[in-house]
Amino acid sequence: MQIELIVSDMQRRLSNMIKRGKVHSVDFSQTPPRVKVEYEAGAITAWLPFVSSRQSIISKSKWEPLSVGEGVMVFSESGDMSLGVVFPATADGTNVPPSTSPDEHVTKYSDGSLVKYDRSSHQLTVNVVGAISVSCKSADVTASGDVTVDASQIKLNKGVGVVTGECICPFTGSPHADISTTVLAGK
Repeated sequence: MQIELIVSDMQRRLSNMIKRGKVHSVDFSQTPPRVKVEYEAGAITAWLPFVSSRQSIISKSKWEPLSVGEGVMVFSESGDMSLGVVFPATADGTNVPPSTSPDEHVTKYSDGSLVKYDRSSHQLTVNVVGAISVSCKSADVTASGDVTVDASQIKLNKGVGVVTGECICPFTGSPHADISTTVLAGK
């Protein structure tokens, strides 16, 4: 009889080592943040830590929080679900990847914003639904080709006006003579 209990416990632990499921709830107030996972109808784990990409005080940290309904996998040491760690899962029919190209690294956000690098064309594409803010000590922008900036208003150095070839001199009535040949701007 004892061997049957041992085998039964081993089978249970083995089947609990890896479980697929969906995030049931998230608690960001805990340190580290934790999630509960529904791995079978009505079967929900306790609060478990989740892998948010990479966490290292030595080199870098990256925060990618899980969301309710997201597909995940729970890996449990020795099959003990209370010791589980939650990992983002593979794509499925409801969670399709934003690209299947072997040359693209793509991050797509739920609001439609997208960051994509294509290593075959050497092109970085950033499409953001909202605003972009860049703050730094200094910046250099170098392009071997042209640089195009289109916006309803462009402010350089606090937005002081720029003299363009379209500006008419109020004294001579002719186009301004002192225009930039490096910075080209429309009126």
